[in-house]
Amino acid sequence: MVSGLIVCFLGAVLLRRDLRGLFRRWLWRRAVARVVFQPTAIGPSWRFDFALPDGTPASVVTTDMRLVARREGDGPIALLYDPAAPGRVDLPARPGIGLIVGLALAGLGVVQVLR
Repeated sequence: MVSGLIVCFLGAVLLRRDLRGLFRRWLWRRAVARVVFQPTAIGPSWRFDFALPDGTPASVVTTDMRLVARREGDGPIALLYDPAAPGRVDLPARPGIGLIVGLALAGLGVVQVLR
């Protein structure tokens, strides 16, 4: 029983990013943004320029390289933003091996708990 709960917990840890992304896809809105590199004295930063549905321009500056590394190719990108706080953005990631392994571990954990 305890081993099944531990395996379920490990599966949930691996699924956390994918579940958060799925939750954000349901509740957050999509926008097409332009990414601009801005070197600063502190280090590199990037600015995401996009428009809200009412036409108001929005801009978010970030130093998070993980966010920028997920983009593919040059040109405009699709991003998700929080309608309550347009300063919170996320680039939707593709499901990876963590999703497959997390689902497998969660399934094995459930089987162990039910035995």
